[in-house]
Amino acid sequence: MKNTLWLYKDSYQIEIKAIEDKNDNTSFEKHYFATETEEERTFHTPQVAVYLYQSEEKIISVLLEGEGCTCGIGKENVLLDDDRLLVASGNIVFCILLPSLELLWHTQVDMATCFEIAPYQEDYITHGEVEISRLNRQGEILWQFSGKDIFVSPIERTPSFTLTPEGIELVDFNYESYFIDYDGKLLR
Repeated sequence: MKNTLWLYKDSYQIEIKAIEDKNDNTSFEKHYFATETEEERTFHTPQVAVYLYQSEEKIISVLLEGEGCTCGIGKENVLLDDDRLLVASGNIVFCILLPSLELLWHTQVDMATCFEIAPYQEDYITHGEVEISRLNRQGEILWQFSGKDIFVSPIERTPSFTLTPEGIELVDFNYESYFIDYDGKLLR
């Protein structure tokens, strides 16, 4: 994964960037934490910056501080859904409103990290290292599914997470295949 992603919405440009240097003194207008207290935060907490521009001029920025492991920023773990921007920061999915960058919700979707956020009907499906989750538009987990091992394929050309019209195809680290429906039920 790379460290920066650009998206475009109406007259806005959105820069989403993984923060690697925790000593970076960049200031942000807003800052959202996954944890409640300062004591719960660590130096290794994954951080993602979102900058909103109009006519190439920065309007507002926000720092999203998640939990778990970081895996960079790419088109897989960011989703632009109308006026909502969903961003994975570690194992937390943040949903912020455009163009104000107000936090609508944040939800822990996996115990380790979130690799992908995909739209499904009016909901979202997330591909975590350990769990596949379905969230509604309010960020509530509708169901979660775990396998025998992590949902990471040891061979790059074998996808570990594929959405199909019939359901979700999964492959874990031990090459065990799963097929679940969109209600989280194991079909095979």
